[in-house]
Amino acid sequence: MADWASTGDAYATSFAALCAGAVDAVLDEAGERTAGRRLLDVGTGPGTVAAAAHARGWTVAGVDAEESMIATARRLNPGIPFRIGTLPGLDEPDDSADAVTANFVLNHVPDARAAVAGLAQVATLGGVVVVTIWHGTTSPLRPLWDRVLDAAGLDRPAGSRLPAEPDFERDTTGVAGVLADGGLDDVRARLVSWDFAFAPEQLWSGVEGGVATMGGIHRAQDVATRARMREAYLRITAEIADPVDGLVHVPHSAVLASGMVPAAGGVLG
Repeated sequence: MADWASTGDAYATSFAALCAGAVDAVLDEAGERTAGRRLLDVGTGPGTVAAAAHARGWTVAGVDAEESMIATARRLNPGIPFRIGTLPGLDEPDDSADAVTANFVLNHVPDARAAVAGLAQVATLGGVVVVTIWHGTTSPLRPLWDRVLDAAGLDRPAGSRLPAEPDFERDTTGVAGVLADGGLDDVRARLVSWDFAFAPEQLWSGVEGGVATMGGIHRAQDVATRARMREAYLRITAEIADPVDGLVHVPHSAVLASGMVPAAGGVLG
């Protein structure tokens, strides 16, 4: 898994826009499944979901395991409380929220079922938990990154999966099963899709800031190799950018799943 230490600002100005593609669907799902108006966003990053929920009238708080993400979220969203919190044992009171959201969080934890149980633990009885995770095991950006690494003379990273026991399929059936195993009822899952359009320099700033797997690879190189990576990236993105808007367009899909916390208890602890 990627090392996210000290990447808050770099993530906020680059890859956060990618994950923001699912935010409206997440909040629509939460609003459809609960009449309550308290929302806790877990793995909030720079506060994208929390800010959007606040704009919709929710009473919002956000938690994240990484200190730089919390610092960035507080700077960007001064009217929203943000604090450090790590799944599965969130230091939050039970019954903290009517809706608990986790946008692209389950792909960053070693045990997704335990994480779901942790999300459910801080929701009110009868509340809703909404999660997203990338559909499939290969990022749609992977072909771009592979071309960059090949051009720079670097090895492509090996694919990684969890150990067999905690692993699950990254499809609607697999993610729904994780929520059910985590103690949620009335689970449903569907695909959401959007076009991620980015300015090449903007996304590369995230790589240079150490964000995600590609950022970790970049961090490990010497100055000359980093320069080769940048040159290759700018050349390749210039080839594939839209000639009208100058942006690179890459379709993405995610599994969006939600489940209800049993009104009579029963969440795994």
